Amino acid sequence: MLYSNEWSFYNPVRVISGPGKIETLPAVVKEELRKVESEKEPEGLLVTSPGFVERGQAAKLKNLLAENGLPVEVMGEVKPNPDLADLEAWQKRYKSEGFNFLIGAGGGSAIDTAKALSLLLKSGADTFSLKEHFRGAQKLPDLPLLPLVAVPTTAGTGSEATNFATIWDLQAQKKYSLAKKDLFPRAALLDAGLTLSLPEETTVITGLDVLSHALESVWNVNAGPLNVALAGEAINIVLSTLPFLIEDLGNLEYRSEMLTASLMGGICISTTRTALAHSISYPVTAALGCPHGLACAFTLPALLEYNAKDDDGRFQKVAGACGCRSVEELHKKITALFEQVGINKMLSKYGVTKDNVSGLIEGMFTPERAGNNLRPVDTAEVEKILQSSFHRTG
Repeated sequence: MLYSNEWSFYNPVRVISGPGKIETLPAVVKEELRKVESEKEPEGLLVTSPGFVERGQAAKLKNLLAENGLPVEVMGEVKPNPDLADLEAWQKRYKSEGFNFLIGAGGGSAIDTAKALSLLLKSGADTFSLKEHFRGAQKLPDLPLLPLVAVPTTAGTGSEATNFATIWDLQAQKKYSLAKKDLFPRAALLDAGLTLSLPEETTVITGLDVLSHALESVWNVNAGPLNVALAGEAINIVLSTLPFLIEDLGNLEYRSEMLTASLMGGICISTTRTALAHSISYPVTAALGCPHGLACAFTLPALLEYNAKDDDGRFQKVAGACGCRSVEELHKKITALFEQVGINKMLSKYGVTKDNVSGLIEGMFTPERAGNNLRPVDTAEVEKILQSSFHRTG
């Protein structure tokens, strides 16, 4: 039987997609604010990265919003892998400002930071501490969150469609997940024009993140027919689009396709969560500084082989969605993509070698991720998967 006969699916994010749709941001924000009872005049926080500020995009959004009666303060300090210490500092800095909406513009780190702040800056959350939540099991406050509109500028994380945020404790080299049933953004505005400035390496690494999300939701104990169907289409888009995009980085059509695939991947993992590839990736990122998408992706071919041994029909279904006659043919397509994008060279650049990861295996078993994997694993199996991954990638 394909899947269990018991499954669930839920995603409340309103999506607006298309080139030039960034111009509709004020209307989207106003519509979301109308759903919230507030006597206060609109005042928001735009959460983004230094690069978005330096390219002048933050100023453009600030002006666009101000012209429509929506003043915002820009917080453009988000770096890759949001850190617990930074989030607590921003909570302290902004808690008295009285913001009543947020915009998260950027990659997954900016959107995840905005999600966390939608909780931390809510009136009544003043005594809540992320540190105590993660380290001391302090309960999440039962408060409605500040309305958040997500504007992804990379095609990778799909964070605009999930109800969790990745938070790192970089000092302790730990990764946490802030998860709350209503942590979803209220709306997501997808404008591929915002991704045109991405360099080749970032385009590739974020594209590999899409692939990892889609595949992880397939070899997942929480998989159901809707997420597998979306995952198959997302994988097909990546395999058929990314090779052409890296040869034509300014192609808006390819950029739009990848942004759609990223959204699909986010919707998939919002239901299933991720699995073993992500669990393996966390210490690789924390200890070696390897970008998330690359750290997740390098084990995908080996994990596909490992998990397909328990195929109940889902892998064949996904292979067919990608125009492949067999799972083996899908495997060949993925490894061919890896060769084309030069995954070996990228792994070497970040010091990801057999020797460097061998001492990280014990940290690769995050129960809430590894436990989602279709086939059970132990240390010996992870060692084999890693060895196979390096063999396959050279």
